[in-house]
Amino acid sequence: MITAVKMAQLLGRSLTSSETASYDLYLKIARQQLEQLLCLELCTDGGERTYESRDGYRTVYIDPFTSVATVTIDGSEISESDYTIKQNDKFNGSWYNIIEFSTKRQGELVVVNGSWGFDPVPDDLQLLLALMFADISKQQRDDSRVKSKNIEDYSVTYKDGGGMTSFVQSNGLLIDKYSQCNKGTIRHGRVQPVYYN
Repeated sequence: MITAVKMAQLLGRSLTSSETASYDLYLKIARQQLEQLLCLELCTDGGERTYESRDGYRTVYIDPFTSVATVTIDGSEISESDYTIKQNDKFNGSWYNIIEFSTKRQGELVVVNGSWGFDPVPDDLQLLLALMFADISKQQRDDSRVKSKNIEDYSVTYKDGGGMTSFVQSNGLLIDKYSQCNKGTIRHGRVQPVYYN
């Protein structure tokens, strides 16, 4: 996904000797943690993936994709005219993460056969992965949770949060842009007006 040269460019520094020696391992761990944090898969491949629609909504959030070959619901292929592909409610983009159907769904299995991942991977997502890589490397080098030490009384003060908590706080906007975790109910399709008597 990211070469060592590109990683150094994104971090704005040369890789350390331990980062170079463990590059593939640190990148794999960073990718796994980022996928878990974003609730999506970053791999680029083709094939079918299955999702469940939610009762009363037209929109199904899925892993990022660049194109769709077929969409089936409970085994029946859906016509292209019965759904729209979007990227976070935008119609144009180099990748998409939403299938919006023309009618509300009721908890059916939606099988999407498509080209998964990003092509190319957005620069800001590469930066997020690079920052996760650097965070993993830092965790291996020292105890980054220590805020201060006092030798006379021998006391140690620890930072609040640290690790993943600190990473999420520092990169919240980027994480929110790509995250598929806990999408709010308002964004899942159009809201129908409610009339009261």
